[in-house]
Amino acid sequence: HRYSYFTEEDKGEETMQGISKVMPYFMSGLSLYSLLSFGLLFFIQENAVLKPYSFVLLLASLILPALLFLSTRKNWSYFGNLSKKKILALIATSLLDWGFVSCFFFYCGRTLGYSVSLLSTLPLFFISICIGIVSMIPGSLGSFDLMMMSGLLHFSVNRNEAASWLLLFRIFYYIIPFAIGLLFFIKSMGGQINQKFYGLPKKLSSLLGQGISHFMANFFGFFLMATAILPDEIHSIPLIGQMDPIRGQLLWQFPSFLLGSLFFLLGRLLKRKAAFAKPFALLLCLVSLLYINLGSISLFSSLYLLLFMLLLFIRKKELSRTSFFYPSEDRLKDFSYIVGSLLITLLLLYLSSGNTGKESLGFLIFHKGVLHRINAFSKPHYFTVFLNYFLHLFAYFLIPALSYIAVGALARDKHFSFGEKFNQERFQNFLHSFSNTNLDASLAFLGDKLLYYYQEDGEDKVAFQFALEDGKAVVMGEPIGEKKYFPAAISSFTEQAEEKNLTPLFYEVGQDLTLLLHNHGYEFMKFGETAKVPLAAFDLVGKSGKKFRAAVNKIENKGYSFQVQYPPFSDAFLQDLEQISDAWLSGRQEKGFSLGFFDKGYLSLAPIACVLDSEGKVQAFSNFLICNGEKEASIDLMRYNPGTESNGIMDYLFVQNFLYFKEKGVEYFDLGMAPLSNVGQEEHSFFQEKLAFLVYAFTNRFYSFSGLRKYKDKFSPLWEARYLSYPKDSSLLFDLLAIFKIDNRKVKEL
Repeated sequence: HRYSYFTEEDKGEETMQGISKVMPYFMSGLSLYSLLSFGLLFFIQENAVLKPYSFVLLLASLILPALLFLSTRKNWSYFGNLSKKKILALIATSLLDWGFVSCFFFYCGRTLGYSVSLLSTLPLFFISICIGIVSMIPGSLGSFDLMMMSGLLHFSVNRNEAASWLLLFRIFYYIIPFAIGLLFFIKSMGGQINQKFYGLPKKLSSLLGQGISHFMANFFGFFLMATAILPDEIHSIPLIGQMDPIRGQLLWQFPSFLLGSLFFLLGRLLKRKAAFAKPFALLLCLVSLLYINLGSISLFSSLYLLLFMLLLFIRKKELSRTSFFYPSEDRLKDFSYIVGSLLITLLLLYLSSGNTGKESLGFLIFHKGVLHRINAFSKPHYFTVFLNYFLHLFAYFLIPALSYIAVGALARDKHFSFGEKFNQERFQNFLHSFSNTNLDASLAFLGDKLLYYYQEDGEDKVAFQFALEDGKAVVMGEPIGEKKYFPAAISSFTEQAEEKNLTPLFYEVGQDLTLLLHNHGYEFMKFGETAKVPLAAFDLVGKSGKKFRAAVNKIENKGYSFQVQYPPFSDAFLQDLEQISDAWLSGRQEKGFSLGFFDKGYLSLAPIACVLDSEGKVQAFSNFLICNGEKEASIDLMRYNPGTESNGIMDYLFVQNFLYFKEKGVEYFDLGMAPLSNVGQEEHSFFQEKLAFLVYAFTNRFYSFSGLRKYKDKFSPLWEARYLSYPKDSSLLFDLLAIFKIDNRKVKEL
């Protein structure tokens, strides 16, 4: 610590030379006191028992002469070349130091009421110190204590008294000063150490503090709930003592149950680093201190709570997040903690057969209560038993549930905001600032997603499309922007999301971004595959194009034709499209987020491909993506009139779109995702991929993906994997459910 505190990076050798001259003189006082103690062995008769150890004191007394010889060497850079004035000052300082230590040890014994003289204690103390130093055990732990205890036994101090004497000395001379010194060291040198090791110590200490505080809160919650099996003297309590035994016991133990359940909630607030945890913890701990000390003083529990409060005080700067969400996975965990505590308590009650004291809840239940009365009365009495006792248990759960709701409401940020709603002017200016190739950027114009902009020098560089659900920020697709900004943008987004107590998820992202997210500590699973048709190889001529040529000829022979309409569109045209869309939906709910939906404003921003019948009426349509580029293009909605008599009209529309974009020089046509394509269906697939397949296989409302890959395969596309990336500490099951909810929520709902 001294070296770390006083040294400078460019003067390390000079500092070491200075320390080498000063440090040995800390032993000079020990040397002089050893010489004094050596004399006391022969002048005080009580010390005769220590004479066999006189050689220890004699050898220790030779330390000072050796130091004087070394420090007066003029040509020694280390240890030598010290002035007489400095030597005398160091010796005087060491004398004061060792004198205080020995006197404090003597004072500890007198405080405990042990009458051993100072002249007898002094030689024993320095003999033990010297033996402890020679043992080279840190703090002379064990060697010093064993020697001291053996010597004190000869001075009419019994073993227990000697142990308490040594313990008191250790606590106040070693443990407490060490703890204080450690705190000062961390405060003074923590920044330098943290910087030297690239911030790792701070992160580790934060994780350790978070884990310990969360465990302590949960453990105390379990402890309070389990106290229901302990005997309590309730007859002396006014009003409660006059009640029926079980009712009185339930009422007296209810605060223990309520406080215990709230400690589980406090643990969740601490794990989420919520700022509300500070006032809530203070109030909860003070109320708990009052409650556990009502009947009699509970020293251990009180010290536990005080230590817990001290830990929270140390962590107070970390508890800074003003937002708090209580997602389903956290609610399930905390509920399982509470139920688990109750089940363990009931198991202990059963094993004890109620023999936990005549006023314990176990005794009352098993001997005077429900079980006894069920056996003593006839079956019609069951209903009365239920009314008398189980309604009390209902209140046991209802009041904590209401308390959870109230605390959750208070902890929630009333002015929460993350990201911003879609602003078309800003987004279009952003797209014009670089060469965009991300087709998913088109879906931002639907306005059903929030946007997060990463900026540098006040300019938008990267945009994330996302939606919020159950405490999760689900990012749709790849970030929009230049890839060189992605690492910094992802760090910014995830840090801001976590600061808002949100769990970031990245949905339908490519392999490169998945690996980048993996560097940020994210796990991943394959979520499906996307199909891209190489338009250069697509043609209607030849053997490979025969099936598509037949489909086109079949439709056109019936009088249908293909036409691309360009904005602006007439109201009548959009009205016709809306009628087709409504007929195609047939009462089904529109989907959003990763899919487009019918919106006149959105459709008016890009060309629309139509299939016209012989009378020129639109029978099917598909809208082009707004962000189609020279290399890649795609469509969004693709709908037809179910009343049309022609089969194959969708194939015709696809083929004509391919030919249209091929003529425009586009290289690839994106057919979109095949969700869960080749995911979790192999024997050795990852468990989470099998889980995802099961979740979506039994939720048909999500997407009708059966046969989707087979349909797209007939266009001979190239398949690219898409992934879901999620934090390691997140529950994949609840992540999938959140995505399912977002994909099935009403459109335009942010």
